[in-house]
Amino acid sequence: MTSALDSLNFLRRPLPSTTTSSSVLSGIGIGSSASSILYGASTEEKIVIDIGTRSLRAGFSGDHAPIHSSVLSTRFALTGSIARALGHSTQSATESEEELEARLIELLRDVYRHDLLVDARTRKVALVESALVPVALRLAVARVLLGNLRVPQVSFYPGSVAALMTCGSVHAGLVVDCGHRTVTVTPVYEARALLPYVTSTPLAGSALFDNLRGLLRSYARFTPASSRRVDMDCREGVLTETVVTHVMTKLLVASPIAPPGKLRETLGVADGDACALSNELVAFYESNSTCSSAVTGLTIDSGRYGRGLLLIPSWIRERAAEPLFCGDPGADLQSIPDAIVQCIGRAPLDTRRALIANVLVIGGIAELPGFRHRLLRDVVDRLRDSRWSALAADAALAGDESAFMPSTRAWAGTSLAVAAKIGTVEVSREEFDGCTLPDWAAITQ
Repeated sequence: MTSALDSLNFLRRPLPSTTTSSSVLSGIGIGSSASSILYGASTEEKIVIDIGTRSLRAGFSGDHAPIHSSVLSTRFALTGSIARALGHSTQSATESEEELEARLIELLRDVYRHDLLVDARTRKVALVESALVPVALRLAVARVLLGNLRVPQVSFYPGSVAALMTCGSVHAGLVVDCGHRTVTVTPVYEARALLPYVTSTPLAGSALFDNLRGLLRSYARFTPASSRRVDMDCREGVLTETVVTHVMTKLLVASPIAPPGKLRETLGVADGDACALSNELVAFYESNSTCSSAVTGLTIDSGRYGRGLLLIPSWIRERAAEPLFCGDPGADLQSIPDAIVQCIGRAPLDTRRALIANVLVIGGIAELPGFRHRLLRDVVDRLRDSRWSALAADAALAGDESAFMPSTRAWAGTSLAVAAKIGTVEVSREEFDGCTLPDWAAITQ
């Protein structure tokens, strides 16, 4: 009789599910992202989504990295749709907004179905947004999430403040977001983005792509594998978008040596066509190149001429990003260092020293080897020649590259903020009328 009661009491004991599942997961090497999918999550866990012009990242709050991270192809790219929705097109505003929402629906449904593996109606969403995000894009994303996918609630987190959280300090810092279309410099003080003092420049990833393609068309050579010709110029049909993107992401570096002041005046951003530099500037680039060889060979598939060898002068690899540091005097476009110095000059006097001592560079371009240190060096040089020369000695970079990738810092910071239950602007499905959203311009008044 006693043994039977002992058996019943043993069966009634609660199983140590938490300890067992965590030990099994750690034993087989499954991380927090996989465990969220396998075992579900609490109702407090949110889906964190970061939508850029050419990138998308999505995952669960509390994780250190997104589950889905991709560069949007031409089929899903939102650049043209956003431009048309803002009125820079012959299409009507209604047709442009419908096109943008249709692309977002297809894109987000694919992410929920194949990567997140959850029902959109069961999880709240935390959106990472820039201070200068177009209102048309914010409304389109809100309509898709709250109206079409039927998520319970959408929270808007400022990417600049969230990115600074990954450094372990949210007191003060200067967040330089290097995107595809725009580089935005946002001062953050006491965990608040000082939006009236934000500066920006269009010399970003798109300008780097166009300048690289122009330099390759002017100075690179192509040798088809099926031709007897020794080499040929990179005419139309050789430098496809895939080839230029591969060179930009895999071969480019940032040179630590800036050109002299007189040679900077001859710099400019190519529009994708041939870009002819002065002989003096090319000679300076070649003499100060740090590459081990003068020419870099890359086997490519050109499409029209088949496979072949693309011969790239090595100085192009180091100097393609030069307009981002020196600007474009001909088009009156300021460089990224000038935008940083301008932001420091606009910021309140008592915040400048704390801001310049904590410069955080995020975005895809920031992953270029040597980019962050060259940027800091140019900022120091600009400060020494400006009214704020006393701040040059305090300039320093923030953030350890080994902890978070620059391209995912805003996402990781938002994931951390949601897990820490830091509140922000929230819009529920019942409150959203489809036309209005809380805007920072109205909130700060």
